[in-house]
Amino acid sequence: MNRAGRRVRAAVNPLSTGLTRWWCHSAVRHLLTGHGPSARQRAVMRRGMAQGTVQAPSAATMTARAAAVDEVLRRDGHGL
Repeated sequence: MNRAGRRVRAAVNPLSTGLTRWWCHSAVRHLLTGHGPSARQRAVMRRGMAQGTVQAPSAATMTARAAAVDEVLRRDGHGL
């Protein structure tokens, strides 16, 4: 990898990352494609984050979820 290539990538990567982040969370994406969060969903996400009500599930909850998924797969004959 040559020096010029590294400099170009170093300049483009932050712009590309910013554009991707904007596109994934924008109303434009939802309007054009129908995918992504709607305005109401974005408001709920912002409100939850602002109030600090969004919490990661506990280890016990994740263990119970994994066991439930394993049971469903086992019952459907997928075997693990």
